[in-house]
Amino acid sequence: MAKRKGFQLLTVSALLATLVSACSGGGSNGAASESAGGASGAENASAKPAASGSAATQQKVTVRWMRGENPSQAIKTDTPVLREIAKQTGVTINLEPVPGSNYVDKKRALLATNNIPDIIGLESKEVAEFAGTGMFVPISDYLDQMPNLTKAIEENPEIKKLYVDGKLYSLPITEQFKIQGGKTLLIRTDILKELGLETPKTFDELHTVLAAMKKAYPESYPWTARGMSFMDALSFGMGSGYGMTYDPDADNYFYGTNKPAFKEVLAYLNKLYSEKLLDPDFAVNTKQNWDEKLSTGKSFFYYDNNQFAVNYNATLQETDPDAKFDRIPYLQDSKGQTRGWLYPKGWLVDNYAISAKTKNPEALIKMFDWMYGPEGTIVTNYGAEGETYELVDGKPQIKADVLEKYKTAADPARVMMSEIGAGLLALAVRVDEGPTKQVTHPDLVRWGEELVADPGAVIVPGLAPGFTSEENDRIKEITTKTSVLEQDVVKFIMGTKPLDQFDAWAGELTKAGADDLEKIYNDAYNRTK
Repeated sequence: MAKRKGFQLLTVSALLATLVSACSGGGSNGAASESAGGASGAENASAKPAASGSAATQQKVTVRWMRGENPSQAIKTDTPVLREIAKQTGVTINLEPVPGSNYVDKKRALLATNNIPDIIGLESKEVAEFAGTGMFVPISDYLDQMPNLTKAIEENPEIKKLYVDGKLYSLPITEQFKIQGGKTLLIRTDILKELGLETPKTFDELHTVLAAMKKAYPESYPWTARGMSFMDALSFGMGSGYGMTYDPDADNYFYGTNKPAFKEVLAYLNKLYSEKLLDPDFAVNTKQNWDEKLSTGKSFFYYDNNQFAVNYNATLQETDPDAKFDRIPYLQDSKGQTRGWLYPKGWLVDNYAISAKTKNPEALIKMFDWMYGPEGTIVTNYGAEGETYELVDGKPQIKADVLEKYKTAADPARVMMSEIGAGLLALAVRVDEGPTKQVTHPDLVRWGEELVADPGAVIVPGLAPGFTSEENDRIKEITTKTSVLEQDVVKFIMGTKPLDQFDAWAGELTKAGADDLEKIYNDAYNRTK
């Protein structure tokens, strides 16, 4: 059985949604910005820069750095982190945040004209698209000068999927520590207790529990969902797959939707739907609809991002102090196997690229490697020692007076990190969520620890394999056909398409190119090995 650290899985739906940013913590450059564009403007002095972190005669360099601004955390342009980077590395950063709603258009215009700033935040697919133009510094040419990045690559081999034609052109956002999240099972444990129900350990037991809840609360629909976002995790958890799925046991990709095991998933959901245990609006619920049902007692269970439950509990407990969604362990499937869905290691969809026009790439290479290292990781996540953090037993902690300053803010963690200029949604390339842990809800910390410890948990990859242009064209051709057929998944669940038609429908998916899709994915994946 797959273990969480050693294996990964990926479905197309996960890839398209990656990273669920506030959900799984990602989206550092994908939700981005409007800011002044223009050509690279690095200023440099004549002397060769000293080693990063050295106080001795550093070369002074000023660069423009553009990245997207996530609405959860405003980006400040004069922060302890920026000042400390300049002090430690000699690189002064003129930061250009762009609102997320405008960032895609902004960066596309700059990329199209090869007019990017010294450093720019990009998604991995954009790096792959423009790498061949020569507008980015090839980072892999400097790996012999980047021991800290090299170590990060060794720790997370998935970074190799970012290579384009044998070279790495971007600087990925990696992790040192994060509060682990995942698509998991959240249930009203107070109702379990009220009805004298045992915590379910299998999918059949979950059905029994939901049926008992429905009997006790006839107006409820115990299980609700925000559209089809739960299908990848549920299907994998039941021993199947939904769309293109990475199988950690076989170490390859397969298209799950046309496989016999997927029929079991459909049959299970159809049973729940027909017994009114599954919300009849599951496929069309917006996030707002979904939130309302879970936070007002209309539904008691979901299989999705655990982080949302904190807000549901806060709302529920305003009128019922005992009401509580809590996480339960991943369930055994019909074969006795347990598989759960944890969000990816790092935020590899989000990257930074260095312009080939920058005047001193070596200085930026040194700066970034320092940022991946121990000292730079502390600075870019905690700020300046003595000002925003202190060392306690050799480990950094945000100072008590800093925590006190932001404790009454609507979102203490994000406001604090914004002012410090720290973390994933600022400039960190090796993220440490220790500061967030100091102020976040204890349930999130506990759930994160439980997810990491769950024996069935699997860390999903953040990236699909790197495809050639010909492979991308073929993928588009195939998915244009399969996506039309995949719409029948909802019909099977609702019963408007009988399950005895599954085999014929699965055959149509195969004819549409599902097997070819598997081969393309596995050929591309094998190249990364």
